[in-house]
Parts: sequence; C-alpha cells; structure tokens
Amino acid sequence: MNPPRVTVISTGSELTAGRSQDTNSSWIANELFGLGYSTEKFLVLPDDPKLIREELKNLASGASKENPVLLVMTGGLGPTEDDYTLEVVCELTSSQPVLNDKAHDRLQALYRLRGKGFQEALTTALRQVSIPSNSTVLNNSVGIAPGFWSELQPGAYLACMPGVPSEMVVMFKEELIPLVQKQFQSEELYSDFLFIWGMSESLFQQEFIIDIDALKDGKAVWGVAAKKGFIRVTYQSPDKSLVQELIQKTKEKYRGLCTGDLFEEFPKLLSERKLTLGTIESCTGGLAAKILTDRAGSSEYFLGSVVSYSNLIKENLVGVKKETLEAHGAVSEETAIEMADNGARLLGTDLTISITGIAGPGGGTPTKKVGTVFIGTHIKGEPTEVKELFLPFKRELFREVVAATSLYLMYNRLRKLV
Repeated sequence: MNPPRVTVISTGSELTAGRSQDTNSSWIANELFGLGYSTEKFLVLPDDPKLIREELKNLASGASKENPVLLVMTGGLGPTEDDYTLEVVCELTSSQPVLNDKAHDRLQALYRLRGKGFQEALTTALRQVSIPSNSTVLNNSVGIAPGFWSELQPGAYLACMPGVPSEMVVMFKEELIPLVQKQFQSEELYSDFLFIWGMSESLFQQEFIIDIDALKDGKAVWGVAAKKGFIRVTYQSPDKSLVQELIQKTKEKYRGLCTGDLFEEFPKLLSERKLTLGTIESCTGGLAAKILTDRAGSSEYFLGSVVSYSNLIKENLVGVKKETLEAHGAVSEETAIEMADNGARLLGTDLTISITGIAGPGGGTPTKKVGTVFIGTHIKGEPTEVKELFLPFKRELFREVVAATSLYLMYNRLRKLV
C-alpha cells in the first residue's frame, strides 16, 4: 500500500464568507507532515450539503486499497440547522444516525448543570451526539460532539472532527492519530525543526532556502510556520544525515536567533540551574507571566509578576525614579533598566524581565512611534541589558510578539553563560 493522498477540508459558511479564519487546516497538515504524511491540498466549503457531498464523492473516487485517500474534515458537527456533516456522511456510507452513549451522557450532564430541561432541545441536540452507524467514533474529551471515522469506498477514508480548535486538537492527538497510523503506512522520514526568532517566512526563503540544492532537487522537503515572534522551520527527508546537515547549516546562518522549542527548553534550563524568574510588565499586561505559568510545574522557578501599567505603579510600587520618568519617559531604556533591577529586589528573583512599550493604537509620538518597546533582562551578578525593538503590528499581535520575544531574549542571554 502506498502512503495516502491527503486532503484537509474545513467547512463553514463563516469561513467562505471571510468572517472567520481557518486555522485548523494548517495545524492538521503540519501535524500530519511530522508523522510522515504529506497533504496534497486544502479545501474550504460553505455549509451546503449538496456541495459537501459532491466534493467528498469526487475526492474519494480515485481511491483504491493500493492507492488510498485520506480526507480530514472539520466543522459541521454542531446541533444547528446549518450543520450537515452527519447527514451527508450517513448518505454516502448508507448509514443511519445512532446515538453515541458517552457523548449523550455528557450532553445530559451539561443541560442539568445549566438548569435546562433536556427535553426542550432534544430534537436538535441529539444530532450533535450522533454518529453514522457505519463508522468508528472519535471521542471528544473536551466538548460534546463526537467525531467519526468512515470508509466512503474501498481505500477512501474520512475523518470528521469538530471545528472548534481546542476540541479538534485533542481529538486529533488522542483519537485520530492512532487510527491513521494503524490504517496507513507512512514514508520512513526523518524530521527535525528549529525556531528562528525575529524572522519572516519570505525573508527566510529569500536568504536561505532558495540556495539549498537538496531542497531544489527534492532530496528533502521543508516547511515553515509563522508564529508570534518567530518562525518554526521543519526539514524532512528519508536521509537522516541530510536533515542533520540542513539543521546545522541553518544554525550556522542564523546563530543566536535559533533555538529548539523555547517553551520547553527555557523552563528546563531554569530548573537545571535552579534559577528563579519574575516579570515587571507594562504594555503586555502580564502576558509574559501567562506564557510562563501556562506550563505545569512553573512554580518551581517562576515567583511572580507586577503589571506596572501606570507611571504611578512604576514609581510607587516598582521604584522607578520620578526623575527617570520625567527625563526619559515611561517607554525608555532607562525606565526598563530600573524596572528590571528594582523588580528583582522586589520579587526576590535571580532573573527579571521588564517590558515597557507603546501597544497602540494611540500613544505614539514623532520620536517614539506606536510599536516601540524596550525589553530589559536582569541576571543576578551580570549587567542588566535592554533591547529596543520596533514592531509595527496591531495591538493584540504586538503584545503577543513582545511577550514571547522577552522570553527568548532572557533565554538567549542565559544559555551563553557557563
């Protein structure tokens, strides 16, 4: 059997109308890529049962046992009138909707919790907890609606999952991956990745990828995903040494901008060196602290944070001198240094990150534009350093990029110290 030809499908009229963005497809394709399955194409469809039916039939038509097709579809599993996935798949597989007991029990519990009589919405709600009779359930441990795995014809397999990303991600990892790996052989591929901080996809391709012969010749493939403050670059090939060579060349080109998974490596480094960390944040409003405490066990090294949003808090709580604020302003190198140094004393930490900037949309000046930020890194026994950046993004993206970048800047300094 050959590896499957993969198509990732997202359904929802809100997607085709441009009211929502499809983030599921790229995530699914990236995960499959890491498992050795290459996605052939993406497809976004409106909530139109006739169109969904036609597309699924067309995609399945070329499948056989030797040349299988895998269709991974998200959306359309809710209780509302425009959720057609169950109806369409039942028709294509000559099935009937059957209640999934586990999902049914969860739905009943939810309605009791909300104080609603279960019977009042029974007709529509039951569709949400039903699957085609000729299918395998994909349990939903996060939400209500189960997914399902169906064979549309010999060699053509369809996995249906909820469109809600938090539900889909867990279902994909816990339920779908084991089925896919059992059903299909994957290419024997080796894969590795790097984060490159402060880099864009297009610049990386122009500066580096375009000159790599192994990628031009198809001996290896590469993928890049833009994240908040960095890109994740992945290389894959049947030749393990070639993947290692590509990783090494990337490190030689971008040096200190390269890390592994920083959100794994940084906590590990703090734990190994038995260091404590705190943050003093202004424009990010505690987002750096949130990233750190999203990880279980972070209390081992993270002691606390102060959100010094106003000058009053910077001065009276953190201890930034009034003269510093008046002479240089809240968004300045001098203020960032005092925030970091005073924050270390206030929180009693070995390491302190300080962040002060202009997130916008207002607040900019001719000399300090919206998007300006100063990030301070205090390391006990070392001079405090400040990095000035200009990141002309919308407010939400600016704050997320700054918070993640602040962790990189501290990690990058720390890993250089013996």
